[in-house]
Amino acid sequence: MTAMRLIRKFITCLALCWLTSSYNGNAFGQEKSQPLPTPSSSCSRDGALDIIQQQIAFSKTFDNSVQRITVLIRAADLLWAFQQDKARAAFTEAFDLAVSNFKEKGDEPSREGKNLLISTPDQRYTVISAIAKHDAAWARKLTDQMLKEQQQEAEEKPTKDIQGDTRTAEKLLSMAISLLTSDRAAGLNFARNSLRYPATLNLSQFLYQLAALDKPAGDQFYQEALAAYANAPMERFLYLSSYPFGNDREAGDMPGYTIYQVPQGFVPSPNLQRMFVQTILRRVQEPVSSPSDPAPGNRLLEPGQMLLALTRLEKQIQQSLPDLSPAVEAAKGNLSAQLSPDTQRRVSQSANSDNAPKLTFDELVEAALKNPNVDRRDQQLTSAIVGASKEESLDHVLSAMDKIADSTLHQPLLNWLYFDRTQRAIKEQKLDEARRLAAKVEELDQRAWLYSRIAEESIKQNADQTQAREVLDEVVDAAAKAPNTPVTARALLGVAYLYTKIDMSRAIAVMGEAVKRINQIEQPDFSRQGVIRRIEGKSFGTYASFVTPGFTPESAFREIGKVDFDGMLTQAANFSDKSLRALTTLAVVEQCLKDLPAAPKPKQSKPAPTKP
Repeated sequence: MTAMRLIRKFITCLALCWLTSSYNGNAFGQEKSQPLPTPSSSCSRDGALDIIQQQIAFSKTFDNSVQRITVLIRAADLLWAFQQDKARAAFTEAFDLAVSNFKEKGDEPSREGKNLLISTPDQRYTVISAIAKHDAAWARKLTDQMLKEQQQEAEEKPTKDIQGDTRTAEKLLSMAISLLTSDRAAGLNFARNSLRYPATLNLSQFLYQLAALDKPAGDQFYQEALAAYANAPMERFLYLSSYPFGNDREAGDMPGYTIYQVPQGFVPSPNLQRMFVQTILRRVQEPVSSPSDPAPGNRLLEPGQMLLALTRLEKQIQQSLPDLSPAVEAAKGNLSAQLSPDTQRRVSQSANSDNAPKLTFDELVEAALKNPNVDRRDQQLTSAIVGASKEESLDHVLSAMDKIADSTLHQPLLNWLYFDRTQRAIKEQKLDEARRLAAKVEELDQRAWLYSRIAEESIKQNADQTQAREVLDEVVDAAAKAPNTPVTARALLGVAYLYTKIDMSRAIAVMGEAVKRINQIEQPDFSRQGVIRRIEGKSFGTYASFVTPGFTPESAFREIGKVDFDGMLTQAANFSDKSLRALTTLAVVEQCLKDLPAAPKPKQSKPAPTKP
């Protein structure tokens, strides 16, 4: 990981993924207890629908428009199957708020640390995505209207907003990806809208996910994209270089890149490869109006980009398109003649690095120590340490830390390593080692969360109730010493759920403690399912997201609400944050509606017999 790589995506995992799939009536093994009594419940369909309407009205008191939008979307989702007119009204109100929010705040990413950019969600797309799951035509109409207004505004500006257009493409494709499994036609419509904007790495992500569901549809959409971007700048056109060859990254020097998840069994298309290569060969013959050499620190310009792409793809072209090999070789010669010696070397180094043997940890450390620039040496050592293979012993990796000159880097690196190694030990079921490593994580909230993961795995291994209580209480004790953060709260919410299997009163007590801790967090935000770790030196920054899946207040209240509907409604009312109060109430109501028997269909009245 380098300083300029942006961590674009967090891996998302709901608490259901790691808890509910593993627990059943015999989850605690040897020491079986009598079934816990189920509290009486006032859950009813009419009552639940009234509560949803109350939360819509309550949202009008919110100062934060994003929180209000979130509540309106959740309420509309729940109402759709029962009171569609009211659901539409809630969605409409949410979209109007989203438009106002965008006009006021825009969607410029925020900067955290030296080089870390955090994207700002565009609430208009959030609302449209929610609507699309119920009414694709309505979502399409809102999108068309929004893009038309955006185009009119762009035409009035003196200069073209390339960054804004790029973010629009990313948002449209993200929405398209989210709809692929539920409404492929709607997803394709949003993806086609994106072709009016610059290509981004989201394009290949969409293509691969579409191909995993329908390869012919993926190939067809690729041809549409190729036609749309045939004359685009090379740094954008080359986002089309991975899909036809089944590669996991692009062949050019891109504005941003990621490693794609190529679908299992994906078969590259020689026809699409031919279309792509022929487009580059055509463009090689066209005159280039811009200078061939890049400015210092910039990416390669057109000739350099084309030479790099053809060089990286040359072997695959020789294998699947041998008749084009002579033309490709001639094009490379033509392009090289346009480049300065420095740019030729840069292209050659980039292409050759793909096939260079991977250096071992010791070789990376040795290379770093030879660097006379102290800051650059610290950066290389940091990169080697955070990227060390799990086969390297922890002590051996830690020994390299003593060679880092900037002492302020030591503790962040230690926390990074211990957190990562603890998660590895949990995954490998080495729970004693995991507990030992977790105890060395300096951030107490993250240590408490790690303990909760260890407790969860311990209970999966058929611990009896006494052992289960011990490990759960250990998490509560660790959380008591930790600061009030969403990570600490997730640990307590998870423990509360686990206690519902053996001690309902203890579960409610821990849930109450979790609510109290959350009430002490200023502006609590549970939207992220991870922790961004950062190691920042004098002239560099290294960033990564560590996933901290677990219960959010919504998921915890939904799950425990299965057992105690009225108790969870009471607990939800104790949140001082208005949006959390509304969202947890809606989560409990959602489970109530799911648990109720289906509403009887209205009887069709028989027409009265006609008189002769």
